[in-house]
Amino acid sequence: MEKGSGVGSGFIKCESSPGRLSAAGPFSWISFFIFISVFIFIFISVFISMNVFFPLRAFAEEPRNVTLDAERVSYDDKTGKASAEGSAVLTYGGTTIRAERIDYDAVSQKVKASPLPGERVVLRGAGKTLTGDGLEYDLGTEEGVLTGARSNLPVGEGTLYVSGEIQVLPYDLAVERGLVGGSSAEPLVVVGKNVSVTTCAQDHPHYRIEAKSIIFVPGRRVVAKKPRLYLGDTFIFTYPLDYIVQIDRKAMQYSLTPYIQNSEERGTGVGLSGAFGWDTGSVGLGMTYWSGIGFEWMAEIEQSLGSGFSVGVGVEYSWDEAWREKMYRPRASFLYENNGWQAALRWSRDEYMEDRKDSLHEYKGRLDREPEFTVLTPWMKEPALRLSHLRLSATWGKYRERTPDFTNDAVTRYGATLQSYAEFPLGKAAEFFWNSRYGVWFYDKNDSDQEIAEGLLGLRYRLGVLELASGYEHRRVWGESPMLWDSFREAEKLHQKIRFPLGRELFVALRGSYDLNESMVDEVNYALQWINDCMKWELLYHDERTSDAEDKISLSVSILAFPNTPASFGEYKDVDPFDRPLDLPR
Repeated sequence: MEKGSGVGSGFIKCESSPGRLSAAGPFSWISFFIFISVFIFIFISVFISMNVFFPLRAFAEEPRNVTLDAERVSYDDKTGKASAEGSAVLTYGGTTIRAERIDYDAVSQKVKASPLPGERVVLRGAGKTLTGDGLEYDLGTEEGVLTGARSNLPVGEGTLYVSGEIQVLPYDLAVERGLVGGSSAEPLVVVGKNVSVTTCAQDHPHYRIEAKSIIFVPGRRVVAKKPRLYLGDTFIFTYPLDYIVQIDRKAMQYSLTPYIQNSEERGTGVGLSGAFGWDTGSVGLGMTYWSGIGFEWMAEIEQSLGSGFSVGVGVEYSWDEAWREKMYRPRASFLYENNGWQAALRWSRDEYMEDRKDSLHEYKGRLDREPEFTVLTPWMKEPALRLSHLRLSATWGKYRERTPDFTNDAVTRYGATLQSYAEFPLGKAAEFFWNSRYGVWFYDKNDSDQEIAEGLLGLRYRLGVLELASGYEHRRVWGESPMLWDSFREAEKLHQKIRFPLGRELFVALRGSYDLNESMVDEVNYALQWINDCMKWELLYHDERTSDAEDKISLSVSILAFPNTPASFGEYKDVDPFDRPLDLPR
């Protein structure tokens, strides 16, 4: 360390000790688990070349310098203590601390930082920024505690706002202390005490989750230990298990969502759905009680295997409208995801399928996937048009379907699909877009093949307080499928949407479609929405004008920061043709 003492403008530089681095037939449970074991082994063998390799951790590091800069810096070479005042900045490797005053002990490697009243201490490291009312930090162990901390954590397209007392420490040290498990390429873990988490940017959020302890692994997940849910200042309930936000999957995957729904077939239903998780997995749960048919439920376990691989096993006990009975529907999956690339191997038995083919034809049946393998690319920029994105998918599968009228023998299907999506702003109040898809499928039965080309041309625009959207949809089909569940029919429709405010946060939304082939309005949706900066409550009435179809009424709540939260079990999900693809990059 440079020796000297005194008070003046400038900086001091100190050599420190090395820091820490981190781098077919009747269902049988026996055959089901044998199948799972076999296809996991096969899938890992096929994709082992796609594994993600992380650099090995360094066991040693060259000494790094500590630099302290401020308007006034003093240093006592006898005690090894330095003080900096006036826009002080301390840098050490990739860590930067900014505050009005910084006290540094070169012997113990301890740092204490404090701001002026109304200002904040800033800690930057590993590409993350944290602020607080005060900071105590150990450069030797790279541990620190921020009091009165506030942090904005990006999660997919949304942001988590965290406040409270926050401790920062290296990932490997967090593993040693049992705070997290496994390994991570991320160097830092954030642990909070008596913290509040919300997606509302306001000083007084519409909802928040409070917990005595929270763990934030940058780039991967946030874990709140048995938190309490508040709507405004009103306490609602305490979660019985941990509340987890999976950042790497860009979704608030672990939450509990209530809903109310009415169906002509099932009656009135009240349900809860969501999931609870642990460090590397989750269990998804859903239950609905209907006045007409009683209980429906589902459960699914998902477990991460590391390096982008995960496995899921689940079962659903639900109503079958085609056979008018409830039955068990087991399923399993083996997944791989990395940098937008996705691959999935899925198996299911008696999966309920319902699809409106056109205004006059609706399909209801059961499907077995024995199994199905799918590969999906990330969204890619189309080189000729800057605002256009392309995505490719390929599928191979073996399927067996049943309806009340017939049972289809097992059919093998393989094919590929190309999807394109683009947006073009037209001034500040309008936007033109298209969403198109071309697919071709081949089958091992009756020399069948099927080719489809479909697209939606649309315009989103505003007229004063009115939010509107208009669209034209057209589908062409060549060939045919030997199965019914994936048979496409030609379609030509007009879509129109309008939304207008009844107040600052209250809206009425109407959307309908007109079938040009049948010269009829085939559906209309009426919605009353309460929307603030982070939540949406929606009362929806779906008026189905087609033959043999039933109307639906639902009341649901959603967190706007996480639009791709997994669909709730049993809840009717309105499919809006004007919505952007959920995983489209911004």
